[in-house]
Amino acid sequence: MDSRRVLPGGTVLNPMTDLAASSARDEASASRAPAPLRPVRAAVAGLDRLGVAHVSVLSAIPDCELVGFCDPRRAARTSLRGIGHLAPGFADLPKLLARTHPDVVIVSSAEAARGPMARLALEAGASVLAERPMARTAEEAAGLADLAAERGLKLAGAHALAFEPVFVRAHAAIAAGAVGAPRHVRSSMFASRVFSAQQSARFDPALVSGGVVSQMASDLLFLLLWSFGQPLQVRATWNRIYGGVEDELHGMMTLASGLEVGFDSSWSVPGYPQPATVVELEGDNGKLLVSNDALELDLVGPRGGWPAGHTRVRDAELPQLARFDLDGESPYLMDAAFLEWATGGSEPPNTGAAALRVQRTVEALYASARQGGATVPVGA
Repeated sequence: MDSRRVLPGGTVLNPMTDLAASSARDEASASRAPAPLRPVRAAVAGLDRLGVAHVSVLSAIPDCELVGFCDPRRAARTSLRGIGHLAPGFADLPKLLARTHPDVVIVSSAEAARGPMARLALEAGASVLAERPMARTAEEAAGLADLAAERGLKLAGAHALAFEPVFVRAHAAIAAGAVGAPRHVRSSMFASRVFSAQQSARFDPALVSGGVVSQMASDLLFLLLWSFGQPLQVRATWNRIYGGVEDELHGMMTLASGLEVGFDSSWSVPGYPQPATVVELEGDNGKLLVSNDALELDLVGPRGGWPAGHTRVRDAELPQLARFDLDGESPYLMDAAFLEWATGGSEPPNTGAAALRVQRTVEALYASARQGGATVPVGA
C-alpha cells in the first residue's frame, strides 16, 4: 500500500523518506545545545506553573532578553518579581506588545485564552510558541498556522517530550530503520494527578478541550505521529471517573500503511508522581522499547548504525546539553530550539503544522470515544 500523503497545496509526504531525512537532523541536534542565532527579545503571556517555568528558562538562554510578562493577576506578577525576575509585568497582552515589542512570545495562559493571545502576538509581528493545545479547537489552531504563514512568522506547539534526549535518540533509531518495517506499536502515558472531583474541577468542560489526552498525553501522540506519521482513522474508548473530562483513554490508530498503533493514557494511576511514557515497537529486524529512563533495542542484525543483539542506552548517559534543568532538560531545549528557529535557525519538530496534526488526532479520538469506540477518520 502506498503510504504517501498529500497535504493541502500539493505537498507530498512519504513517511519513510521523511523519517530518513529527519534521522540526520536528530543526530546532529543531539550533539549540541540549541541557541538563538542573534540577540532576541522574548515575552511570556500567562504566569501559571508553566509560564513561570518558561520565564526561568528564558532567563538562562544566551542572547535572550526577557522583555516582559503578563497575567491579569497582580499577585502572580508580584510573585515573579519577588523571586528575582525584573522584567516589566503587565495586566494584559496588548499593553505588553505595545510597550516591549518582543520578537517572540510564549503563550502559557489558560486554554480558553491561548488561541486569542497567540493571534494577538502574531498580528503584532511576534513568533509564537504556545502551550498545548495551541487553541480550543483544531479549526482555531489551523487559523493560527495560516496567519503565521501569511506573516512569515514562526509558530510552534509546546510538545516538550520531543526534546527529551532519550526520545530524540529513539526517534532517530526508528527513522534510521534500525528495527526495520514496523509490525506492532504499543504506547502508554500514565501519571498520578486526578483522584477526586475537587482536583478535576479545574478542568471545566466549558473551558478546556478535554482531559488527560488534551492536557497531558498529547505529548505522547506527538511522539507517535513524529515517528510513524498521522493516522488515517482511529477508534477509542474512555472513562470519566472524577469529572466532566476523560481521566483515561484507550485508543487504536490505523496508518496508511496498515500499521496499527496502540495508545493508552491515564492521569489517575497511583505511583507516577511524574508522567511516565513508554513506546514499544516490533519490526522485521527486532524490537525497540523506550521510556523516560532508557532506550533498549534487540536487533536481529546490525542496521541504521546500531549493532545486532541487545543495546541499552540510559537517559543519564546521553549528553546533558541544557543550561537549566526543570523536571528534565526538555523545557530548556524546547524553548532554546524555538528561539533558534525564530532567529533563522533550523526547524524544530514541534512546528505549528505538526502540533495541528496532533490536535486533529485528539479530536478524532474524542469523537470515537463519544460514539462508543466507532471508527472515525482523522481530518487532513
